Amino acid sequence: MKSAIISRISPTELSTRESLLKANSDLIVQLQGRLKAKRFRPQEGDNLKLGYMRVLLQAFQVQNAILKDSELEDLKQRLEVLEALQKAGSQDKEELAYPKYDEEQDEEYTD
Repeated sequence: MKSAIISRISPTELSTRESLLKANSDLIVQLQGRLKAKRFRPQEGDNLKLGYMRVLLQAFQVQNAILKDSELEDLKQRLEVLEALQKAGSQDKEELAYPKYDEEQDEEYTD
């Protein structure tokens, strides 16, 4: 039984969590199909195939961790921008509510 999942996956297809989930689901379906047979008969190369599947799953885990870190960094940057905008907006509101006292302008009126 040739591993269809391994031959179909290219690294660019694993650039989202959804694609990782799809590839993992395909692998599970393939394993379930093999195990659902009425009688399980070990085939030549099963051990080798299982070894490659383990490596593939580890690669999925690493890719998922990288995607998660990337998404967290993106969220952090977006939060910083929102906080800066909120801070700038609250400063503008304070200036509108309490305009700064300008002594030079006050002197013009007293002269």
